[in-house]
Amino acid sequence: MRYIGEKEGINMLKLPMTFEVEARSAGGIATPWTAQSNKFPPIPSSIPPEFMGPGTGYSPEDLFGIAVLNCLIATFKVYCEKAKVTFSEIKGKALVKVNKEPSLVTLHISHIEIFFDVMGSSDPKKARELLDGAIKDCAISNSIKSCKLFHINVS
Repeated sequence: MRYIGEKEGINMLKLPMTFEVEARSAGGIATPWTAQSNKFPPIPSSIPPEFMGPGTGYSPEDLFGIAVLNCLIATFKVYCEKAKVTFSEIKGKALVKVNKEPSLVTLHISHIEIFFDVMGSSDPKKARELLDGAIKDCAISNSIKSCKLFHINVS
C-alpha cells in the first residue's frame, strides 16, 4: 500500500527540493557549536563522550537517528491523514550503532534499530499497513546504506 504516489501525493510536489542547514564552530574538541536551519533556533551540538568530546549537545549520531525517526513519523502522519486513520500517540526510539569492519579503516553506522509504538489507533490493521508504507517511502531512511531493523507495536 503506497500513498505517496497518489494523484495528490508526490506528483503534486515541486522536485527537486532543497533544505539548507548551517553549522559553525570555533576550534577545539571541547568547544560546542550550533547547527540550524535558517527558519528555526540553533541546535546545540558537540562531540559525544564516545569520541572524547564533552557531550554537551546533540552529536551528529544523535541527529542522524532523530532525522530518521522524524521522517518516518512525518510520513506516517501524512498517510494516516489521507486514509482517515487516527491514533492518540506514536512513540519512536532509534538505536544508532557505529562500528568498524575489520577489513576497513573507517567508522560507519552499521545499523539503526528502530522501535515504534502506535497507541489508540482507530484501525490498528490499517495503521500497521500505513506505517509499513511510511517505512518503504521515507526519503531519509531510503537514503541511508545502513541496515535498518524495525520493531513495531500498533494498538
